[in-house]
Amino acid sequence: NWVLLANKQPRSMMANAVGMKLASLVQTVAPNHIIPVELYINGEYRGSYTLTEKVGLSDNSVKLKDKSKAALLELDTYYDEELKFRSSFYDLPVNIKDSKDKSPQMVDLIRTDFDRLCSTLKNGESIAHLVDVDQLARYLMVNELLCNYELMHPKSTYLYKEDFTSPDGKYIFGPVCDLDWTLGYET
Repeated sequence: NWVLLANKQPRSMMANAVGMKLASLVQTVAPNHIIPVELYINGEYRGSYTLTEKVGLSDNSVKLKDKSKAALLELDTYYDEELKFRSSFYDLPVNIKDSKDKSPQMVDLIRTDFDRLCSTLKNGESIAHLVDVDQLARYLMVNELLCNYELMHPKSTYLYKEDFTSPDGKYIFGPVCDLDWTLGYET
Protein backbone atom coordinates (compact mmCIF):
# COMPACT_ATOMS: atom_id res chain seq x y z
CA ASN A 1 0.00 0.00 0.00
CA TRP A 2 1.23 3.45 -0.90
CA VAL A 3 0.11 6.96 0.02
CA LEU A 4 0.61 10.49 -1.21
CA LEU A 5 1.67 12.33 1.93
CA ALA A 6 1.02 16.06 1.73
CA ASN A 7 3.78 18.48 2.66
CA LYS A 8 1.08 20.55 4.30
CA GLN A 9 3.11 22.55 6.75
CA PRO A 10 4.92 25.59 5.39
CA ARG A 11 8.66 24.90 5.04
CA SER A 12 8.15 21.11 5.31
CA MET A 13 8.87 20.35 1.66
CA MET A 14 11.78 17.91 2.08
CA ALA A 15 11.51 17.18 5.81
CA ASN A 16 10.00 13.72 5.30
CA ALA A 17 12.54 12.84 2.60
CA VAL A 18 15.47 13.92 4.80
CA GLY A 19 13.98 12.17 7.84
CA MET A 20 13.37 8.88 6.07
CA LYS A 21 16.88 8.89 4.64
CA LEU A 22 18.24 9.48 8.14
CA ALA A 23 16.00 6.69 9.51
CA SER A 24 17.44 4.38 6.87
CA LEU A 25 21.03 5.42 7.61
CA VAL A 26 20.73 4.76 11.35
CA GLN A 27 18.88 1.51 10.62
CA THR A 28 15.56 2.08 12.34
CA VAL A 29 12.92 -0.55 11.67
CA ALA A 30 10.88 -0.32 8.48
CA PRO A 31 12.10 3.05 7.19
CA ASN A 32 9.84 4.33 4.45
CA HIS A 33 11.09 5.08 0.98
CA ILE A 34 10.28 8.58 -0.19
CA ILE A 35 9.76 9.93 -3.67
CA PRO A 36 9.16 13.70 -3.75
CA VAL A 37 6.25 14.52 -6.06
CA GLU A 38 4.93 17.75 -7.52
CA LEU A 39 1.31 16.81 -8.13
CA TYR A 40 -0.64 18.03 -11.15
CA ILE A 41 -4.18 16.88 -11.94
CA ASN A 42 -5.51 17.75 -15.39
CA GLY A 43 -2.69 20.26 -15.77
CA GLU A 44 -3.55 22.05 -12.51
CA TYR A 45 -0.85 22.19 -9.83
CA ARG A 46 -2.04 20.59 -6.57
CA GLY A 47 1.07 20.90 -4.41
CA SER A 48 4.12 19.17 -3.05
CA TYR A 49 3.73 15.60 -1.82
CA THR A 50 5.81 12.55 -1.10
CA LEU A 51 4.95 9.10 -2.40
CA THR A 52 5.67 6.60 0.36
CA GLU A 53 4.61 3.31 1.89
CA LYS A 54 1.52 3.28 4.07
CA VAL A 55 2.60 2.45 7.62
CA GLY A 56 1.16 -0.86 8.75
CA LEU A 57 1.77 -4.55 9.30
CA SER A 58 2.47 -5.39 5.67
CA ASP A 59 5.22 -6.56 3.36
CA ASN A 60 6.13 -2.99 2.35
CA SER A 61 6.14 -1.57 5.88
CA VAL A 62 6.53 -3.53 9.14
CA LYS A 63 7.35 -7.05 7.92
CA LEU A 64 6.54 -9.83 10.38
CA LYS A 65 6.57 -13.60 9.93
CA ASP A 66 3.36 -14.04 11.89
CA LYS A 67 0.95 -11.09 12.18
CA SER A 68 -1.77 -13.01 14.02
CA LYS A 69 -0.68 -11.91 17.52
CA ALA A 70 0.93 -8.60 16.54
CA ALA A 71 -0.30 -5.04 16.70
CA LEU A 72 1.01 -1.70 15.52
CA LEU A 73 0.23 1.12 17.95
CA GLU A 74 0.25 4.84 17.31
CA LEU A 75 0.46 7.40 20.08
CA ASP A 76 -1.45 10.30 18.60
CA THR A 77 -3.63 13.05 20.04
CA TYR A 78 -5.93 12.80 17.02
CA TYR A 79 -7.11 9.57 18.69
CA ASP A 80 -9.05 8.69 15.56
CA GLU A 81 -8.87 4.93 15.06
CA GLU A 82 -11.74 2.52 15.62
CA LEU A 83 -9.74 0.60 18.24
CA LYS A 84 -8.17 2.87 20.84
CA PHE A 85 -7.65 3.41 24.53
CA ARG A 86 -5.98 5.81 26.93
CA SER A 87 -3.18 4.48 29.10
CA SER A 88 -3.84 4.26 32.83
CA PHE A 89 -0.51 5.94 33.50
CA TYR A 90 0.21 9.25 31.73
CA ASP A 91 -3.22 9.21 30.00
CA LEU A 92 -1.56 8.62 26.61
CA PRO A 93 -3.86 8.34 23.57
CA VAL A 94 -3.12 4.93 22.03
CA ASN A 95 -4.55 4.01 18.64
CA ILE A 96 -4.40 0.39 17.58
CA LYS A 97 -3.35 1.25 14.05
CA ASP A 98 -3.11 -2.29 12.68
CA SER A 99 -3.96 -5.68 14.15
CA LYS A 100 -5.28 -8.88 12.60
CA ASP A 101 -7.05 -9.73 15.86
CA LYS A 102 -9.58 -7.00 16.65
CA SER A 103 -11.39 -8.93 19.39
CA PRO A 104 -12.20 -7.24 22.72
CA GLN A 105 -9.90 -9.78 24.39
CA MET A 106 -6.96 -8.70 22.22
CA VAL A 107 -7.67 -5.00 22.83
CA ASP A 108 -7.72 -5.69 26.61
CA LEU A 109 -4.48 -7.66 26.32
CA ILE A 110 -2.81 -4.80 24.42
CA ARG A 111 -4.10 -2.21 26.93
CA THR A 112 -2.89 -4.24 29.92
CA ASP A 113 0.50 -4.82 28.31
CA PHE A 114 0.95 -1.16 27.39
CA ASP A 115 -0.02 -0.15 30.93
CA ARG A 116 2.69 -2.51 32.20
CA LEU A 117 5.23 -0.58 30.11
CA CYS A 118 3.95 2.77 31.38
CA SER A 119 3.90 1.55 34.99
CA THR A 120 7.49 0.37 34.69
CA LEU A 121 8.51 3.80 33.37
CA LYS A 122 6.55 5.62 36.06
CA ASN A 123 8.27 3.56 38.77
CA GLY A 124 11.71 4.41 37.35
CA GLU A 125 12.51 0.77 36.64
CA SER A 126 14.48 -0.61 33.71
CA ILE A 127 12.44 -1.17 30.56
CA ALA A 128 15.08 -3.35 28.86
CA HIS A 129 12.94 -6.48 29.34
CA LEU A 130 9.94 -4.75 27.69
CA VAL A 131 11.49 -2.66 24.89
CA ASP A 132 14.12 -3.25 22.22
CA VAL A 133 16.41 -0.58 23.66
CA ASP A 134 18.72 -0.50 20.62
CA GLN A 135 15.81 0.29 18.28
CA LEU A 136 14.41 2.81 20.76
CA ALA A 137 17.78 4.60 20.77
CA ARG A 138 17.84 4.65 16.95
CA TYR A 139 14.24 5.92 16.83
CA LEU A 140 14.96 8.66 19.35
CA MET A 141 18.21 9.59 17.57
CA VAL A 142 16.35 10.32 14.33
CA ASN A 143 13.72 12.38 16.13
CA GLU A 144 16.34 14.28 18.15
CA LEU A 145 18.55 15.06 15.15
CA LEU A 146 15.51 16.34 13.25
CA CYS A 147 14.16 18.30 16.25
CA ASN A 148 10.87 16.42 15.93
CA TYR A 149 8.76 17.61 18.83
CA GLU A 150 5.73 15.55 17.80
CA LEU A 151 6.85 12.96 20.34
CA MET A 152 5.84 15.45 23.03
CA HIS A 153 2.22 15.85 21.87
CA PRO A 154 2.33 12.85 21.06
CA LYS A 155 1.66 12.53 17.34
CA SER A 156 2.66 9.93 14.76
CA THR A 157 4.66 7.93 17.33
CA TYR A 158 4.62 4.29 16.26
CA LEU A 159 5.59 1.15 18.11
CA TYR A 160 4.66 -2.46 17.69
CA LYS A 161 4.97 -5.83 19.28
CA GLU A 162 5.10 -9.04 17.29
CA ASP A 163 3.39 -11.21 19.91
CA PHE A 164 1.17 -9.70 22.58
CA THR A 165 0.48 -13.17 24.01
CA SER A 166 4.15 -13.75 24.88
CA PRO A 167 5.52 -12.42 28.17
CA ASP A 168 8.96 -12.25 26.51
CA GLY A 169 7.92 -10.07 23.55
CA LYS A 170 9.38 -6.57 23.35
CA TYR A 171 8.03 -3.31 21.99
CA ILE A 172 9.88 -2.00 18.98
CA PHE A 173 9.67 1.73 18.33
CA GLY A 174 9.08 2.60 14.69
CA PRO A 175 8.62 3.11 11.95
CA VAL A 176 9.61 6.76 11.89
CA CYS A 177 6.79 8.61 10.16
CA ASP A 178 5.26 11.99 9.37
CA LEU A 179 8.10 14.43 9.89
CA ASP A 180 6.53 17.64 8.61
CA TRP A 181 6.82 19.40 12.00
CA THR A 182 10.60 18.92 12.20
CA LEU A 183 13.79 20.86 11.58
CA GLY A 184 12.84 23.72 13.88
CA TYR A 185 9.29 24.18 12.60
CA GLU A 186 7.82 24.58 16.09
CA THR A 187 10.59 26.81 17.38
